[in-house]
Amino acid sequence: MGSGISPVNVNELDVVRTIEEGFKKAYSGDLKGTVEAIDKLKGFAFQLIHLDADAENELDIKALIISIGDIARVSAEMKMEQACSVSGRVLGDIALEAAGQKREPLAIKALSIVGSLTLEFAGKGLDAAARSTVESLGTCGKGSSRMKMETLTSLSEAYLMQVSLKSIEKGLDKAGIAAIGYLGEIGIASAEQAIETSTLETAVILEDLGNASVRENNESYAKTVIEALENLGTEVSQRGMKNILVQIAWSLEMIRVLTLERGLKGACFAAKAALESINTAGLLDAEQNLEKIREIKEFHSFILKKS
Repeated sequence: MGSGISPVNVNELDVVRTIEEGFKKAYSGDLKGTVEAIDKLKGFAFQLIHLDADAENELDIKALIISIGDIARVSAEMKMEQACSVSGRVLGDIALEAAGQKREPLAIKALSIVGSLTLEFAGKGLDAAARSTVESLGTCGKGSSRMKMETLTSLSEAYLMQVSLKSIEKGLDKAGIAAIGYLGEIGIASAEQAIETSTLETAVILEDLGNASVRENNESYAKTVIEALENLGTEVSQRGMKNILVQIAWSLEMIRVLTLERGLKGACFAAKAALESINTAGLLDAEQNLEKIREIKEFHSFILKKS
């Protein structure tokens, strides 16, 4: 940490001692002590975020963020999922606080650590801990979208996609299903702010996840993707985002065709119902959009015949 201590700033020795205490409690398996240290570090970080942004202050906060992440990793090794969950929540809170104070580099740093922790937790099979940190990613994604901070929004979505794929691979239903749900919510938040690029990005990511779910014959994941796309389709229809609505219909049709091919009858029915639902939303009645959907169907039929 830096050498100067201002009257407004936290006592730097207290910060160092708290970091040391956090590691000590984590290594000894002391859940209560670890959580208390993490929460105290959050308070320090919030105070530092509200100080003048200079190079020293930036380094101090980043050191704090990294330390919280490292304590979470020790907690994961000790199988203390609750401490892992608290760490993810705290880092998510720090990211949003930094974003709210227009300190985007700090927000990106905190969010990146939440994302990497989530992937580590999922890799270790810690479903509950990964589910909790997924919530932090989702909350940050929605919050940054409402602040129109597209870099943070895209970063949240990228990590949620990776976590979803990892969860499919590891069979972690809690984390994976939650990640897909939050992706859909971020897309809706972007649509509410009329951010077309982020909304479109969500639709494309959901399509990829739907295809991955079908390839793995994971019908519950596929149904969750379909529901997220349907909800997003309803929202973009209400916002008059015509091109994105066509993309969502495209995504649903691709998933429907693949589920039909794989014999996933429940998911196939859900995709068909979702397509019918967004078709009644009004915008897809336009002749040019219906023609586009026909082109999409012909394209997918051609691809399936080739394969």
